Amino acid sequence: MGQPKSSLPPALFGTALPPDVLGAAVDQFNDIVVVTAAEPGLDPGPRFLFINPAFERITGYTVEEALGRTPEFLRGPGTSRTELARIEAALSARRPIRAELLNYRKDGTAIWLEIEASITRSPSTQTEYFVFIERDVTERKRTEEAQLERERSIAMLFSNLPGMAYRRLNDGNSTMEFVSAGCRELTGYEPEAIVGNRLASYESIIAADDRKAVREVVSRAVGRGEPFEVTYRIRTRMGILKWVWERGRAAPGPGGSAGSLEGFITDITERKLLESQVLQNQRLESVGTLAGGIAHDLNNVFAPIMMAGDLLAGKGADDESGQLLGMIAASARRGAELVRQILLFARGMEGPRVAVNPAALFTEVRTFLESTLPKSIRLNIQVEPNVSAISGDPVQLHQVLLSLSVNARDAMPSGGRLSISASNAAVSASAPRPHPDAVPGTFVRIDVSDTGGGIPDILKGQIFDPFFTTKGVGRGSGLGLSTARAIVKAHCGFITFVSTEGIGTTFSIFLPTTDAALSLPIHGGAAKPAAGPLPRGKGENILVVDDEESVRHIMRSTLESFGYRTVGAADGAEAIALVRDAAALFDAALVDMQMPGLDGRQTILALRHMRPDLPIVAASGMATNENKEAAATSGVRHFLEKPFRVETLIRTVHAAMARPAA
Repeated sequence: MGQPKSSLPPALFGTALPPDVLGAAVDQFNDIVVVTAAEPGLDPGPRFLFINPAFERITGYTVEEALGRTPEFLRGPGTSRTELARIEAALSARRPIRAELLNYRKDGTAIWLEIEASITRSPSTQTEYFVFIERDVTERKRTEEAQLERERSIAMLFSNLPGMAYRRLNDGNSTMEFVSAGCRELTGYEPEAIVGNRLASYESIIAADDRKAVREVVSRAVGRGEPFEVTYRIRTRMGILKWVWERGRAAPGPGGSAGSLEGFITDITERKLLESQVLQNQRLESVGTLAGGIAHDLNNVFAPIMMAGDLLAGKGADDESGQLLGMIAASARRGAELVRQILLFARGMEGPRVAVNPAALFTEVRTFLESTLPKSIRLNIQVEPNVSAISGDPVQLHQVLLSLSVNARDAMPSGGRLSISASNAAVSASAPRPHPDAVPGTFVRIDVSDTGGGIPDILKGQIFDPFFTTKGVGRGSGLGLSTARAIVKAHCGFITFVSTEGIGTTFSIFLPTTDAALSLPIHGGAAKPAAGPLPRGKGENILVVDDEESVRHIMRSTLESFGYRTVGAADGAEAIALVRDAAALFDAALVDMQMPGLDGRQTILALRHMRPDLPIVAASGMATNENKEAAATSGVRHFLEKPFRVETLIRTVHAAMARPAA
């Protein structure tokens, strides 16, 4: 063993050991040993009096280069002045201290040193010295910084995820060991409130009705050593009910046991709402298809009743018979109106599209409501300035507002406030869709709000179902909301609602805006009833084509009673055969659009081929746009919507024969 690089009197350490023994021991230290004069102030610092060989190995400076100098030459831009001041304060107060300080090697590279500093005194001279033991902890600091960077990256990743990552004990109480910052947005609780169940256990946040099912799913998956997925509801700190999706797995503990669970929980409330609305749309479409078919058949039932009633009433019946006929006619009209609502719900039939001013629409609604609402209900109608026009059918939109207003009235039997407002709104392509039918664009939003009892949660998924009603027997058909929804959908809009029990309900209708004023489109259709006597025929021969015998019979009887001659055909094939054999015989044709075999459009095209000048009137118990367009593209200008009255039939046939065929 060589001689020590520097020597101090043995008495400095209070020992009688020979100097060579002390120097040899210090030479073998892996850590730096430095002895300095106990001079006041560490800036630039006390002078080095003793340095062991580890100093040269760690810093790159030789003993000769360092002895007699202050530590200032080891410092650099990253050296903490705060730590230097802390060390100085401790040594000035004659207290030992431990610190970590960034210094620099001779080649300029940074080095972290863990420093233990103390004061010693020479027993013989009473001279004080500072003794520094310095350990190179650069690698440890790098590891710590790398770990901190990983933790920062993970924390940043978790903060950007739409949900909460967690690690929890598999102790039956879901005791959280860690939750990410997403806990705050998901549950309303700060992460530290959930960890360790300080303020609330996560299991207590799970909806009471779902806890057992969640425990069973997790327990089965953990028992099989498989990851688990489960969907359930939670109630946030603010009392809001949310749907969440959780995926997790067991984290093996000592001996391979599932000591903890790790996973991720995210909010899927919006997705569940959209799924519910999509399922409701599918259910309504299925019911609509069925209802449409039934409505078509019912129209064929009501058509002969209404026309027969009109014919009998015109034959001078006695008072009692007249009253009975009036009852029959009124019931038939009531049934026909109900069928019209069913068809509107089932197919979303369109009327004429014009530019509708919301303010003008609200004026009409206000007039009606002010005369019908009880005095206990306050009416508030408001239209924001510069609200855009709506492209729509004013009659149908009026019906939607009245239907929602009547529902609001019924929800406030003891009185309250009914508010109707209109404002401009927009649906952004980048924002979540408020409804499956919503498309990006500009809309007019119409809100109809009441302060009634609200809709119970259990009924919210059913309110748009046809024939669903909470009113008593005879007080409602259950078609109001389903029809309103069909009308809004036919206008390329959508309808949403928010309801809280004990507070009230708000229905929001979103209708696309129109920038340019629209004029009434030209639609072929039944001639509007006009004042004066009904026109009579002069023996013209009319072909009546309808697969319903009762409808065919009553139309022939009605036309013949007004001076026409008729020939009946039970289907399209029979009608074509009649015209082919005697094309010149017929002055006009009345064709049903929905028949088995050859339908109305095919029949009309065949008749047009044989008689291009033949006036044709189309009729249907399903007066959808599709049927009307099919008739119009075949050159038909006049369309009868079943059921119709005698006056409507006679005037429409007369109008069709008064102008040449297209």
